Amino acid sequence: MLRGSAVVGVAVAAGWSLSACETGPSQRQRDAEALLPHAQAAFRDQAAAQQLAPRSTEYAKALRTVSDQRGEHLKALRDEINRLHSSIADQIESPATTPTASVEALGKQIESSATAAGKTAVGSSGYVAGLLGSVSASCQTLAKVQLA
Repeated sequence: MLRGSAVVGVAVAAGWSLSACETGPSQRQRDAEALLPHAQAAFRDQAAAQQLAPRSTEYAKALRTVSDQRGEHLKALRDEINRLHSSIADQIESPATTPTASVEALGKQIESSATAAGKTAVGSSGYVAGLLGSVSASCQTLAKVQLA
């Protein structure tokens, strides 16, 4: 009888520990999901700069720089999302075609992108934190130097 109760006790403990295992998304998937809005913002900012360039000729060179840099951000973010969890990269969508009203509005949009990337970087670690910190710093420079 004691042997039987010991076996039952071990079986119950093993079953309980197995049921306590996490079945949610992996850390890699959560990291990829955290990068997704930043990739979408880079795509949106790049498209806005491209659309504004012909309408704001005095800022055409700066807008090309913004477009190029945000395109590089998009590429780096997409590459990392692909590395972490490739199916999430499929969620990076082409931005809506609503044109950005002005260079000033684009500057504010990019500053918002910088703030969001910085906040996510603080809560991240490793390469993801470094990537987002770099994107944040670059966006601040784009907004405050290129579009000033």
